[in-house]
Amino acid sequence: MSSDSRSDGPGREVTAVGGGLTDPAWLVHAEPERVVAALDGAVGPEEVLAAAVYRASGHLHRDAGARVRRQVLALDAARYGDRELAAGLADVTIDQDAPDPWVVRWATGTGLDSRLRYAWPAPAEVGVVATVVLEGRGLAVAGCEDGTLHWWDPATGEKLGTVVADHTGEVRALVAAAVDGRPVAVTAGSDGTVRVWDLDAGEEVARYHPDGDSRVTALALARVEGRPVVVGCGTDGTVRMWDPAARARGGELPVIRAGIAGALAAAEVDGRPVAVTGHNQGAIRTWDLITGREFGARGDHTEDLRSGSESSGEGGGGGTGRVCGTMQLEARTRLLATDPTFASPLAVSANAHEAYLWDLATGERVGEPLPGFWFAQAAALTVCQGRPAALVAFDRSGPVELLDLSARKSLHPPLTGHHRTVRAVATAVVRGRHLAVTGGEDRSVRIWDLDGEREPTSRPTGPEEPVRKLTTAVLDGRPVMLTYGSDTRVRIRDLDGGGQLGEPVSGPINGLERLTVGTVDGRPTLITRDRARAVRIWDLGTRDQLHGRSTSEYASLSITFFAAVGGRFVGVTSEGRVWDLTASAWIGVQPKQWGALALTTVGGRDLVLTGRGAQEVRLWDLATGEPVGPPLTGHGIRVLAGAVGMLDGRLVAAAGAEDGAVRVWDATTGRPLGTYAFPAGVSALEVTPDGRLVVGFGPDIAVLAHR
Repeated sequence: MSSDSRSDGPGREVTAVGGGLTDPAWLVHAEPERVVAALDGAVGPEEVLAAAVYRASGHLHRDAGARVRRQVLALDAARYGDRELAAGLADVTIDQDAPDPWVVRWATGTGLDSRLRYAWPAPAEVGVVATVVLEGRGLAVAGCEDGTLHWWDPATGEKLGTVVADHTGEVRALVAAAVDGRPVAVTAGSDGTVRVWDLDAGEEVARYHPDGDSRVTALALARVEGRPVVVGCGTDGTVRMWDPAARARGGELPVIRAGIAGALAAAEVDGRPVAVTGHNQGAIRTWDLITGREFGARGDHTEDLRSGSESSGEGGGGGTGRVCGTMQLEARTRLLATDPTFASPLAVSANAHEAYLWDLATGERVGEPLPGFWFAQAAALTVCQGRPAALVAFDRSGPVELLDLSARKSLHPPLTGHHRTVRAVATAVVRGRHLAVTGGEDRSVRIWDLDGEREPTSRPTGPEEPVRKLTTAVLDGRPVMLTYGSDTRVRIRDLDGGGQLGEPVSGPINGLERLTVGTVDGRPTLITRDRARAVRIWDLGTRDQLHGRSTSEYASLSITFFAAVGGRFVGVTSEGRVWDLTASAWIGVQPKQWGALALTTVGGRDLVLTGRGAQEVRLWDLATGEPVGPPLTGHGIRVLAGAVGMLDGRLVAAAGAEDGAVRVWDATTGRPLGTYAFPAGVSALEVTPDGRLVVGFGPDIAVLAHR
C-alpha cells in the first residue's frame, strides 16, 4: 500500500482528498485498499454504519470491478437496514452505463456481524491459520488447499505477501513465530516435509525431512530454554522438534516415541515446556520437551515409551511422580488447543461428539464435558475480558462460538459471516485489541474484533433467525413468502418488508427439506417433508393441517422437490421426470437435460427448468419434451437454484450459482436481462407473479425488483 493512503486518522485524510465513507460514489469507485485504510477512522453513526457495510463483503470488493462492488454494497446496506444508503449506492453511475436493471428492495441481515474488521479472499479453501505478534505488529497467516500461503496485517488489513508453499497438495499444518526478530511461518503438507518461511522476505529459509517415509501431520509451537521450537508429530509415531533459528533439527532436541497421534498442542507446566498429544485410541498424553519423558513418568518408564510402538495407554505408573500421562476419552481425539498465557496450564480436547477441559498440572479432567462441542472442527484458546475462553468452529456452516471456560457458557454472541464450514481459527492480541482469525471452505479469511459489539446502530429488517428454506405464494390476491428458519417453524411473511403475517403455520419441524406451495383443488396448499420423510400438508387459506392426504409415495427418495400441476401435487425427480401423486403415474415427457430446478405453470403450459449442477440451464415443455427457447448461458460455475415466471409480459428464467451470481434471461430468446452478485452461494430462487426476485443466499434472503 502506498504511503499516501496511511495516516493516524485515515478517515479524515481520505475525506480531505475527495470522497468519504458517506459518499456512495467514493465507496464504489475508490480503490478498496484506500477505503479499507479509512474504515477505522469512521466517526458518527452514518460513517460507522457505512464502514460496517463495506466490511461485510470486503473479501469480494478487493477483486471485484465497480459494477459488482456497487451491487454488493447496495445489498449489504439493505441488509443493515439502511435503505437510503442502499438506494444511493444502487444509483452510482459507472462509465455512463444505465443503472442495474435489478434493485434491492429489502434484505435480511442475520449473516452480518459488525465485529468483522476485514475479510480477505483466498484462492482456495482455507485449512489452517496462525498468528504472530512481533513488537506490537501482528501478522495473520493462512494456508490453503491449493498449497499457497498468504499473510496480512490484521490491524490495517494490508496484504503483505503470498507464496506457493511447494507442498504436494494442501497446506495441512501451520504455526507462526518470531525468530531472531523476524516473523516466520512453518508449514507441513502431504509431501511429508516441514518448511520454514521468512515472512518479511517472502522466501523459504529452511526445510526439514522426517526420517524414512514418515509425514508430519500436525505442528505446534513451544519455547524450550527461551527459544522458539517447532514441534511436529509424524505418521511414524514420533514427536520431533526443530529449531527454526538453527535452520536444522538440533541434535540436543529429543525424539519422543509418543505413538500415532491425531492431534498436537504445546503448553508449559511448572515452568517446563510440554507437548500434548491426542491418540487414535482416545488417549491424551503429555511430554516434557527437554527430557523427552512423559510428563510425571519416572525412571526406566521413559525408555519403555521410546520403544517405538503405541503404548497401551497406561500412563507412567507407580512411584511418587505425578502422572499426567494418559487421559482416557470415549472416542478418537481429533482436536487439541492450549494457551501458554493462562495462569494455570489448561487444554481443551475434542472428539467427534464431546469436548473436555483438562488441568495439565494435575492431569485431571475439569468438570463435565464442555457444552456445544458437537463435531468441533477447530479451536483456539485465549484470554478475553480477563477470562479463559475457547474460540470454536464446528463441522458445519455457521457461526464461530466464543465459550467462557470458567462459566461454561457463551462469552459473546457467535461470530457470524462465513457461508460455509470454518476449518481454522486463531487468536492474537494486537495493540491491546483481542482479535480472532478464521478461515474456511468459503475461500475467505476473516479478522474479528472480540472486544467490539455485534450490532451496528441500525438493525436489519425481516426475519431475525437464519432462513434455511423459502418459497412464495399468493394469498387473497397478495404475494407472500413462506420461510423456514433455525426456530424450525414455517412462517408467512410480507414480501414488501419481510414482516410476519399472523402466527406460524406449523409447530416445530426438525430437519425440513422440502417446502412447496401450490394450488390444489382450487386452494393454496402447503406441503413439507422433513429428513425423516414425514410429509405434512396445510390449507394456507385456513391454516388448517390436512391429515390423511399423503401416501407412502410422497416419501420417495427419488423426489427432489414437489410442485402442483393441474390442481394436484406431483413429485419431480432429479432427471426431470414428473410423478402424479394422486394418479400414481408418470406424466409428461422427460427433458433432455439432467438436474431439475423448477416446475411451473405459466400461461397454461407446464414448464420444467433444468441444469442443476451444470453451467447452463434450459426450459422444457412438460407435455411435449421440447425445449422452450435456446440454452441459457453465462454462468461459469455450478447452478444451484432456478425459477421461472413472467416479467413485463415476457416469459423469464432465473438461475443462481454457487459463486453468488443470479442471472435472468428472456426464456424465449435467450437474451440476458441482468445479473446480480451476492456474497454467498444462492440456495433458493423464486420469481413472484408481480415480477420480483426472491433470493436465498447464505443464511439470508433478499427481494429484488426490476426497474
